[in-house]
Amino acid sequence: MGDLTLLWPILGYLLATMVLARLAARRSAADGNFSQRYFLGGQFMGGPLLALALVATYTSASSFIGGPGAAYQFGLGWVLLAVIQVPVAMLTLGVIGPKIWQIAKQTQAVTILDVLEHRYRSPLLLLLAGASLVLAFVGMVVVQFTGGARLLSVMTGVSYELALSLFVATVLLYTLWGGFRAVSYTDALQGVIMVLGMLALLLGVIHHGGGLANLTSQMSAIDPALLDPKGPDQFLSWPFLLSFWVLVGIGTLGLPHTVLRAMAVRDEGALRKAMILGTLVSGLVILLPHLAGALGRPLLPQLSSPDEVLPTLMVTLFPPLVAGLLLAAPMAAIMSSVDSMLLQAGSTLVKDLVQRHRPMSERSQKRFSHAVMLVLVMGCALLALDPPQMIVWLNLTAFGVLQAVFLWPLILGLFWPGANARGALAAMLTGSLSFVGWTVAQIRPWELHPIVPALALSLLAFLVCNGRGQHREQG
Repeated sequence: MGDLTLLWPILGYLLATMVLARLAARRSAADGNFSQRYFLGGQFMGGPLLALALVATYTSASSFIGGPGAAYQFGLGWVLLAVIQVPVAMLTLGVIGPKIWQIAKQTQAVTILDVLEHRYRSPLLLLLAGASLVLAFVGMVVVQFTGGARLLSVMTGVSYELALSLFVATVLLYTLWGGFRAVSYTDALQGVIMVLGMLALLLGVIHHGGGLANLTSQMSAIDPALLDPKGPDQFLSWPFLLSFWVLVGIGTLGLPHTVLRAMAVRDEGALRKAMILGTLVSGLVILLPHLAGALGRPLLPQLSSPDEVLPTLMVTLFPPLVAGLLLAAPMAAIMSSVDSMLLQAGSTLVKDLVQRHRPMSERSQKRFSHAVMLVLVMGCALLALDPPQMIVWLNLTAFGVLQAVFLWPLILGLFWPGANARGALAAMLTGSLSFVGWTVAQIRPWELHPIVPALALSLLAFLVCNGRGQHREQG
């Protein structure tokens, strides 16, 4: 099925990311101590760099495989649903960005756990937050490794193992070389690749389909509900919409790998520019692939799996070399998510859970950090060789756990002076345990996604236990 010609543009793209990472590493070689340099890179990011890196980090394989596949199956209603994600940059940088940046500037914070430690002064809270972050990120990285390797293998014809090796080796090299700064610059490159690749794909779909009017007319002939905002069988119900607003809307404020970006911004002016540019970029990165997936239905009416729509459109509509260049867009989405998760999981293990209790020299920090990163990458790669059957469940559960653990402790900790560690711990435990329990049992209270009632219970637990804690302190 695959075409080996597609591999050459991908190899060129992977080489370009490593060269860029090496150049970024040289620029940061003398900036601050090792932890500050490797795990955050200092406050160096301007508005455009922050906007591109943030959107690239948030965007993953689901935005180019699962999301367009759902749009192919459910029509334009799913495209409208997907654009709920567009304000992610505005929410992250506008709501908590200035507070996070100020804390990082005043306290030299390098990780999200540094922020929580500064706010709550609770070793138990840091341990719970750190363990949750590492476990969730490992699960999500395995999913991204698997998705990237399968995509590369199917489209190029190389073995799954070789595709996985190429993918893993590239991410490992540029992450080890330059740390956060290298990851930020490569993420920005990947953001540009995503926008250009998806714009070219959408224009190709419209051209081959005879224009938008003709494509939508053919979609209506297949099923008029493909043009209905609520989709076939009224699938997009109000409980579903509310769940999506929470899961990919307000819930994104609890994703550590996106929030961390605001800590590295140069100044508040750059933060404001990134809010505007990031919203525009996220709008393109989210709208273009989902719209291409929906409009691809008339061109590819007999797909065995909806998730194959974008890769199949690339191979069907374009010459092999061009299709290989377009393939760089979903690969960029996957890599930009993976590198940020790996770096933050590594920083949590090294700086937050080990170095905080056992100080090390800079040379020891460097060796230990690189060793931890190598173990993390190799461990995730081994799991990806034989991924668990419920890989989609694993990804969604990890995503929800991060929100359940971090959302309220971060928001209330930053904006409510009376928030204390007792309330934050109660919120973390209540939110994560209820979310995982409902997800495993496949229970949907009031037809809502489990993240909605889990976050509601988490907030209630925070307020109740925080109030009791304050009462005892006053007594």
